[in-house]
Amino acid sequence: MGRFYSSPFSYFHFVQSKVLKIKIQPEKIAYLRFILEGYSHLAVVTVEDSKKGIVSLHFFPSEEFLIMEILENLQNERLLFK
Repeated sequence: MGRFYSSPFSYFHFVQSKVLKIKIQPEKIAYLRFILEGYSHLAVVTVEDSKKGIVSLHFFPSEEFLIMEILENLQNERLLFK
């Protein structure tokens, strides 16, 4: 029999994920992605509209508190939001 290979991200499709759509400064999209991926791929960042700065964050429900805490800290520091 052949070996079964699955991508580490294939599990993501079988578990119910949450999606949060936010608007940030367009020039800060890469920074947000860098921050969230720096937390061991805490969320998958999908760019919906790069000119308007609209992105979707896909994450596991168990990580919602941490996601919201990070976004709140970034907002308080005025690093992402207008």
